[in-house]
Amino acid sequence: MKFSKLAAGIALATLSAGALAAGPLYIHDKTMQPYKWDTSKGAIPVWTDGGMLVQDKDGNQVESFTVLKKGTKYNLNITLPDGTVIPKNTVLDRDYTLLTVERANEITANAIAQWSNVETATLDMAVAGTIASKTGISDITAANANEVYGAENGYGFWVIYDTDGSVVEDVFGVPKQSVLGMAFPEWANEETGEILEATAIMNGWAVAPNDDGSKIAGVFTHEFGHAINLSHTQVNGQLAYLSSAANKLYPGVPGCGVNPIAGGNPAMIETMYPYIDHYKAGAVNQSSIEHPDDVAAISNLYPSAHYANSRGAITGVLRLKDGRTEYSGINVVARNVNNPLFDAVSNMSGSATQGKVGPDGRYTIRNLTPGEQYVLYVEPIVAGGFPTTPQPLLSTAEYWNENESSDPLIDEVCDQTAIIAEAGVTKEADFTFNGYMKGVQVTPLSSVTFSDLSKNGRKAVGTAGLSAVMWDANNGFEILPSRYVGAESYLSRNGKHVLVQHDQDGNGIMEPTVWSGNEARSVGYLGQSQCNVSTSFAGVKISALGSAMDDSGSTVVGMAYQDLNGNGNCQEYFSGEMKPFIWDEKGGIRELDTSGVNWNRTLYAFAHGLSGNGKVALGQVNYNQAVAWVDDGPMLDLTTAFNAKQAKVSNFDGSRVALTSNYGVQLWDSRKGLSEDAVTNIGSLPWCEDIQYIFYSWNLCKELSPDEITASYGAVPMTVSDLSDDGRVAIGRAGGSRFGYYGALWVEGIGWLELSRFLREQGAAELGKLSMSNPIALSGDGSKMLGVAGGMSWYMDLSQVYVCDNGDSILTGFPGGLREAVANGAKIGRCGMI
Repeated sequence: MKFSKLAAGIALATLSAGALAAGPLYIHDKTMQPYKWDTSKGAIPVWTDGGMLVQDKDGNQVESFTVLKKGTKYNLNITLPDGTVIPKNTVLDRDYTLLTVERANEITANAIAQWSNVETATLDMAVAGTIASKTGISDITAANANEVYGAENGYGFWVIYDTDGSVVEDVFGVPKQSVLGMAFPEWANEETGEILEATAIMNGWAVAPNDDGSKIAGVFTHEFGHAINLSHTQVNGQLAYLSSAANKLYPGVPGCGVNPIAGGNPAMIETMYPYIDHYKAGAVNQSSIEHPDDVAAISNLYPSAHYANSRGAITGVLRLKDGRTEYSGINVVARNVNNPLFDAVSNMSGSATQGKVGPDGRYTIRNLTPGEQYVLYVEPIVAGGFPTTPQPLLSTAEYWNENESSDPLIDEVCDQTAIIAEAGVTKEADFTFNGYMKGVQVTPLSSVTFSDLSKNGRKAVGTAGLSAVMWDANNGFEILPSRYVGAESYLSRNGKHVLVQHDQDGNGIMEPTVWSGNEARSVGYLGQSQCNVSTSFAGVKISALGSAMDDSGSTVVGMAYQDLNGNGNCQEYFSGEMKPFIWDEKGGIRELDTSGVNWNRTLYAFAHGLSGNGKVALGQVNYNQAVAWVDDGPMLDLTTAFNAKQAKVSNFDGSRVALTSNYGVQLWDSRKGLSEDAVTNIGSLPWCEDIQYIFYSWNLCKELSPDEITASYGAVPMTVSDLSDDGRVAIGRAGGSRFGYYGALWVEGIGWLELSRFLREQGAAELGKLSMSNPIALSGDGSKMLGVAGGMSWYMDLSQVYVCDNGDSILTGFPGGLREAVANGAKIGRCGMI
């Protein structure tokens, strides 16, 4: 069996890729065990590449791994292997060898020795000869790399010296400037899971000009770890490379008496950390296998007979606050109380199954020193890409203690119980995320990017890659048939009808389609011939794009494309080729009125919103004119009438349409037309409470009142993303690139609330650092919410919320009970958290 080319993505970045701590890179699906080399066969043979021939100062041709190219110059003095010194800022008159292939072979020999000499592991590797001796190819380049990569060359590990970075760039499609090396198991026996061949590509072009090989050696050792099927690690590397005064990272739980570290002793960095600074001393340290986490990684995969009996271990399960649901993708770290940086080992929850068997919160940490005390804590993966998808921390980080609980009032995050490691003994320590079981409840919906929530609050739809994905509160996830693409996906009220894109005619061009399980109704296209427009959505070609659907699933609006001048281009500006459409089962697809549009000055016009009853369509002309159509009638100019900048969402009957303006959100009653009394201003989040007005480096909140800022500069920018059926609850996104982005919740009679603060005061500890800046959809009654943050979607149940009334925290219904309680003097939130 050959591993897919996706394997080639396991690369070491130049401080620009993630961390599966002490775990395998690939798992054999048949046995659910890691792929491994068979160490009973003896040393794995390593075959090394040749290099480009470069003339030295004596006229000899030297096989070169790294070449300084003619015409370049460097801002430092460079000493070459033959003793030549090139002064800084010298323009090179010819090619020069910086590192020879002989030196590269020495680095290779050292790297395989580092992994082979771990006492608690059985793995052994040895240089057996050259690639040329096995294939007849003296130097692997982009021109011939596919004769080795992708071919069965025989048992062993094949190390390619990519002198100019062309193999990395031209064969694997990775910019040579961003990757120092890449390695992966390539061929395996699919019946047994035994690795038969592995490949490494070492990027000679990326070697630092002042490196004698001691720094790039760290890259070799790291990449060879991937070749034996090790993934990345996060223990101390993030402290050395990514921590700063602005982004403090801790070797423990923040706020629990542990200080942040930024930089630190380079010797603390584990080899399998995914980043490396190949200009500094840390790279030298990463060339050796000394850190306990690296030793654990290889020993876990290739254990010696005495490994388990000579070291201690801790195992457990990480669960959500319900105490039942397991949660993968979180780093669990054990640190020696007496030596926290140099005796620390980690493992990611779910790393043993990598998401292949559903939710898995199990972790196991081995290679602990007998007799030493270890504290255990959970943390998120900071950065990188790896087999088990990293997940956000859905609560606060916390230490494990013997009274572990989900109750934040009992289980203090800083309480810790040290575990004494015992040789040959595996101790148990289960984690449960902190969070209250009553009040606001938040459910993470994995890495699917959801776009809509059914008005009954029970279903959501979104995309994962090109696939349209449904989520049901009772039945979980469902992937729609692959012929339906979720470029823009929306739901009917009951969630039984889904607006997707589909190639109805089989001609490679998709059109909006209402999918209802066994039935698919095509919206069609405008005009006599079908346009063919490429999109940014993975190259999908469309003739129209549906952007909204009514509650019954019988009316759709969006943008349609037409080739009006017959030149084959359906997207010409100032031509009327991109225009709004409406479709319903009775009348089919047709253009919405644009008779008032001057197409000579208009880029495009489209519809992107629809009331629940399908009678009020909302849209945009160019990027700054908000418009509407009532009962498929004439286009109404909301910008001229009400200074609206955008109109996208409506309540069920169109009696409340949210208009974005410079002076707050206005609610427009479409039944009153464009009369002055048709709009009501409901404002925005206030300046200076959660959002500061920053003008360059000047904070106006220190000089002016919120009302003065609003009067002079406008209200906090606010885009409303949805309304409840009655229009008495709204959600949106406030702020901007200058001010930061903030989620917002509006309840009539109460006003705008910053969403993160509202949730903190409700005691929603399970949110942790999950951003609430982008709520996107509401249920009809306003009690269910859908949002997207940091690549993860979330579902929120607000049916019950807390108010503080005379010192007592009281549960009440949302939104009606909250509105009534506040009117009677209660404050929003739990008493101890306001």
